[in-house]
Amino acid sequence: MRELFSEIFESMRLNKLRTALTGFSVAWGIFMLVVLLGSGNGLMNGLLSNFGSQMINSGTIIGGYTTISYNGFNRYRQVQMQNEDLDMILENFSYYISDISAVSWFNSQTAKYGSMTITTGINGITPKIAEIAGVEMLYGRYVNDMDIKTKRKVAVVDENIVRVLFNGRNPVGETMMLGDIPFRIVGVTRTEKFETWPNVNIPLSTGQLLYAKGDEKLSRADFVFQDNISEKDIPVFESELRKKMCSKYNFSPDDRSVFYIWNNMEGYKSMMTVTRALKLFIWLIGIGTLMAGIVGVANIMLVTVRERTSEIGIRKALGASPASVVMMILAEAVVITALFGYIGMCAGVGVMEAVNNYLTAAAESAAEADDFFSSITFFKNPTLDISIVFSATLVLVTAGVIAGYIPARKAAKVKTIEALRDSL
Repeated sequence: MRELFSEIFESMRLNKLRTALTGFSVAWGIFMLVVLLGSGNGLMNGLLSNFGSQMINSGTIIGGYTTISYNGFNRYRQVQMQNEDLDMILENFSYYISDISAVSWFNSQTAKYGSMTITTGINGITPKIAEIAGVEMLYGRYVNDMDIKTKRKVAVVDENIVRVLFNGRNPVGETMMLGDIPFRIVGVTRTEKFETWPNVNIPLSTGQLLYAKGDEKLSRADFVFQDNISEKDIPVFESELRKKMCSKYNFSPDDRSVFYIWNNMEGYKSMMTVTRALKLFIWLIGIGTLMAGIVGVANIMLVTVRERTSEIGIRKALGASPASVVMMILAEAVVITALFGYIGMCAGVGVMEAVNNYLTAAAESAAEADDFFSSITFFKNPTLDISIVFSATLVLVTAGVIAGYIPARKAAKVKTIEALRDSL
């Protein structure tokens, strides 16, 4: 084996220009493959980060307006869920959903602390919405069941309010005014991406009492599917839920605008379809680029076989088998593709790491500068995981075998007499 590698590197040394040009084509091909795969990974991560932090196996129900006259009721009648619907849905559809929570949107209010004021939205929420929506707490706690039960005047504010009213410091325990009503701040949440309007979350029961005069209407209900629910079960659930709500609120079963039911599983599936197609396209382009390098290696090896015809004839005259000749040519092709391919792969990984460091620094700068538009992410963490590196290594070995097979087979077919004649 040592003699074989010595011969290979001696041949490469004697043909520096040819080896360098061949190696560059291979290195460039694997470099482009790695860069394309990393770029695809970055696009996928960017899309998923913008998908939000909410649970994938969750959904939302939002009330709407009737568009069909039904049972004596006129068109364009607003229909909204009530508090009691949460228990009704959870009880009647427990096969499909494991949890449900609610949000009510109230009129905006002026939030005040000291001499600072800001106009903010008011959301009445139930505790489990935090887990379903993927709320990230920065300080303190979220609204809990005791807050709901006792109608406490507590508030969970977002980063926008903290920046304006409290100059960025932790406000937990402080009291701020919402209109003319004091609320004690118990927690701070991270502001969602694309969210520019400041929001205050208060217990649903408190909000309905103070800002809706006891009206128990809900703006939105979020639910979580059971783990065993498949895609084919979701249309059945939506149909049965719509029939139940139709019976209760007296609207036409054909009126699809009354309740809007959205499930995140469908959106996530669509996004995954796009990313899979993108990955396939990138692999095809990358492998096509790599194949150009493989063709170059095969051509060079054909020239090598032609130049070493006399040497091959002497080897066979001295008893070398066709298999040993094939192994010699194949080994040289694999060494060239593997060596320069590894260089190209390392260069590609290095470029992706540099891009990732730049994006990370840019994101941190945007966060510090509170630049909303710069914080929107469409490309994130384009680095490659270990499985991609293994795939690229497998591509390298395969490329070397493919590039060397045809020249090796031609070398094995060289007849000893003809080869010796060429050497004369």
